[in-house]
Amino acid sequence: MTDSGDVPLLKVGILGDIQGYPAAYDWGMHNLEKAFRLLAPKKPDVLIMDGDLSDCGDSAAFPYYQAMVERCFPDKRPVPAVCAGNHDYGRDNPSAHEDLCRAVGQAPVNPGHIVMNGYDFIMVSDRVAGRDGSQHYTEDVLARLEEELKKAVARDPEKPVFVVTHFPPSGTMAGSHGAEGSKDLRELFKCYPTVFSISGHTHYPLEDERSIWQGEFTAIQTSSLSYACMEERPFNSCNAIIPFAREAVQCLYMEIYADRLEIHRYNVEDQREIKPDRVWRVPVPFDRTTAPYTEARSLTRTAPEFEPGTQAFLRYDYGYLYLIFEGAKHEDSVPFYRLVLRDISDSGEAVFRSETRYVSNFCRLERNQDSRQVIRLPGKDLTPRGLIRAEIYPVESFGHEGKPLIVEFRNPCADPKPGTTDQPQE
Repeated sequence: MTDSGDVPLLKVGILGDIQGYPAAYDWGMHNLEKAFRLLAPKKPDVLIMDGDLSDCGDSAAFPYYQAMVERCFPDKRPVPAVCAGNHDYGRDNPSAHEDLCRAVGQAPVNPGHIVMNGYDFIMVSDRVAGRDGSQHYTEDVLARLEEELKKAVARDPEKPVFVVTHFPPSGTMAGSHGAEGSKDLRELFKCYPTVFSISGHTHYPLEDERSIWQGEFTAIQTSSLSYACMEERPFNSCNAIIPFAREAVQCLYMEIYADRLEIHRYNVEDQREIKPDRVWRVPVPFDRTTAPYTEARSLTRTAPEFEPGTQAFLRYDYGYLYLIFEGAKHEDSVPFYRLVLRDISDSGEAVFRSETRYVSNFCRLERNQDSRQVIRLPGKDLTPRGLIRAEIYPVESFGHEGKPLIVEFRNPCADPKPGTTDQPQE
């Protein structure tokens, strides 16, 4: 219930990317239970799981999940709305969708389609093939999905139609812009403006406001209950897995009202709401000209700035060089810092050496938050014993960049280590 006294027509729990094995000590299942404990008091009517419940095609995780649902929601069991992801199919589990549906009590048809209190939920699974810079659903599955969309729109042309897929429609929310997005879904959904796409796979931290997108339709990504990734692949990440990835274990909770959707973000380890002052409120019916989460919102955002007098300090430790500084300020957050290194010649000329992007600690657990930033410098770009200028530019989610923090130092090391991350947080 909102402050105005409105009662939601439907309540929906949303999660995915558990990548778990059927054991209490498993990391994904451990976080799944925390998510259920957080959601249970809200008494959701529908529970969405958008794929990668298991890992390596291990279907034994599916009944384990359902047993946990029954244990954590004893009074009111939510209706399942699930799809299978690439980790569920693994290399050799073609029946992952059917196995998952039977385990949770969802009809083993693909796409699945349920109507709850007049709202359509369509769940789509497929052994998606990656090629040509996109994730491709099969023509048969796409054709059947469109048939279900037509039925939903015919039932009500203004209500949102919730489409649950593992892979995101490409070029929409954070994490969908590279080869992990599906151009097929984008092309289909743009013909149906009432589509509300709910997808996983990206593992992107929900602190980033680009996790919700509106264009021809509406789309959100649901982060992960296992580890966080960022498609920008910052220098201090391991491939796309970011530092402190195990701290960004997150889920969503949605309330459906006649005139809007309200979507809350949660960190399940902290058992806290992420940005409670920035609840995503999506007006219904959809109108692209007034939609609040289009790309136009970036025009009103400001650049982050360092406070006057901020300094950066050099640390040399076991062959690695670090810069430590107080983080920049912004009305939202500063997820990135862009580092430019320049060699200073004997004549004082600054010669460009390299440019590197770092992810900050913006999505760490509340107990581990630290306003200080520590970046490990790329050793290959540090001239041995040379005089170096470092320019540190703060960058907010939509790319607005503030003025740099500048520090000059002489490299104390003749053979600095690379500075790359060898493995993600464990």
